[in-house]
Amino acid sequence: MEMLQRIRDCTVAEAHRVQGKNKTWDLSVEELQAFIAFLYVRGLYGNRLASLDVFWSCSKLDFFRDTMPMDRFTEIMRYLRFDTREIRRPMTNSNKFAVVSEVWNAFVQNCVACYKPGLNISVEEQWFLTSGEVIKFSLTADVDSKYVLNVIPHVIQKPEHLALKLVEPYLGAGRNVTTDKFCSSLPLANKLLANKTNMVGAVSHCGRELPPVMCNQAQTKLYSTTVLKHDKATLTVYRSEPRKNVCILSTIHPTVAIGNDRRREPETVTFYNCNMVDVNKMARQYTVEVVTGLEKGGSHRWPVGVFYNLLDLAAINAHVLFTQCTGKTMPRSDFIMDLALELRKNHMRTKAAPPPPLAPIQHTVCEMKTQSQVRRSTRNKARESCA
Repeated sequence: MEMLQRIRDCTVAEAHRVQGKNKTWDLSVEELQAFIAFLYVRGLYGNRLASLDVFWSCSKLDFFRDTMPMDRFTEIMRYLRFDTREIRRPMTNSNKFAVVSEVWNAFVQNCVACYKPGLNISVEEQWFLTSGEVIKFSLTADVDSKYVLNVIPHVIQKPEHLALKLVEPYLGAGRNVTTDKFCSSLPLANKLLANKTNMVGAVSHCGRELPPVMCNQAQTKLYSTTVLKHDKATLTVYRSEPRKNVCILSTIHPTVAIGNDRRREPETVTFYNCNMVDVNKMARQYTVEVVTGLEKGGSHRWPVGVFYNLLDLAAINAHVLFTQCTGKTMPRSDFIMDLALELRKNHMRTKAAPPPPLAPIQHTVCEMKTQSQVRRSTRNKARESCA
């Protein structure tokens, strides 16, 4: 509720700034929740609808007409803000992401506090394009449930430090961390081992830590495996395609077993493939950021794109918490629809409430002089009274 109140206050402040002397524009938290519900349901339809006005004109889409008029939706979208201009300039000089950092950090704190992950967690990258800018995030997720544990924008330069910050709340418990190419390295593996955490990560085929003999394997046989060791770390180099090596660095496997099938895949590669969670694909499936023609979710501002990503990840986490806390299984699309109905419930109750009674009118008696309309009259005058 603090996050919603923050967004509401910043949005109203922006509306008053734009309108100048006219400061009557207002937005309640309940209406903001209904606005978010609209975004979620719009994401369920994806790119099947041509433009924004189709949501109100289609006879089968009662949800959108019942929630709010299109003009009101575009108004909220126009003024939607996550900070105020008074504090924006000094903060953005050092950190551009500060425009949405207060709401984003509160969301991440909720993600960390609401869930305890299992034995295996994964670290991956998330990319998306908005208003011509590429926004990059690094996130960690629970492998079994797909719950998003932590998300950090790429404001830290060193990927090794970024990965450590992502998994920091979960160190020291004997967990296994599966990492992507952007951050896997031998120093990271050693630091995780020092915190009682194992690592299995993909390494770039041209990485600095690969021995020179491994960087050029043109003569290597297809589906062959080479295993190298350094202290407690094991490096597996697997020829998966005629011109492609897969390099996996692991501190879990002191020895590497090889499969008996035709591909003879090593167990480190199998473990890596089974423990990488594609959260970005899940988020894109029912994303609230609908791209239809020239329209991109109703906005071309990158902070709104970040807010869309927050809503997508929040829906994934809410679905995981719902299934694990209630024991019920429900398709994610059905859950998002129920979530939207729950979000707009208070707003719909307010709309359906009868208007407050009007104050009683106090009647006053006044007298006025009227002139006779008879032509032959010599300006005869009469008195009439009216309420």
